[in-house]
Amino acid sequence: MRVASGNPATYILLAEDNPADIELVREALQDRQILCGLHVVSDGEQAVTFIDRIDSDSSLSCPKLFLMDLHLPKRNGDEVLTRLRSSERCPNTPVVVMTSLASRRDIERTCQHGNVHYFQKPTTLERFLELGDVVKNLVDERNLSDIAAADGRHERA
Repeated sequence: MRVASGNPATYILLAEDNPADIELVREALQDRQILCGLHVVSDGEQAVTFIDRIDSDSSLSCPKLFLMDLHLPKRNGDEVLTRLRSSERCPNTPVVVMTSLASRRDIERTCQHGNVHYFQKPTTLERFLELGDVVKNLVDERNLSDIAAADGRHERA
């Protein structure tokens, strides 16, 4: 599903098992006019498989951002983050962990993976749309770092 027009290689990976939350994420991205595709997986096992596929196929690109529910079926968020951070190609992908409930221990364990941001799922649409601001800031930062890295490669060539 494309959120808005843009480069098809630029996408956000969403790992979420709740269909209502998937629609809210789509709405938040559309509301903030985020120009990325959205690829959705519905459990932790699918997320790990997706990361494995990227690592084994150089024609596939890493997501600009990974949005994930902390409490996924089949493999939990900690297992998915461990796999992402051990990825050969995508270990530095920024992550937004979305959760309704998180214990202090969950937060501390998840933050050990680095480059992780938290978004507590709110109970109102207006507050959920704020996820779009978080995503927009992270995607913009990633775009700037990609441009800087490309400039560095051109200068060395």
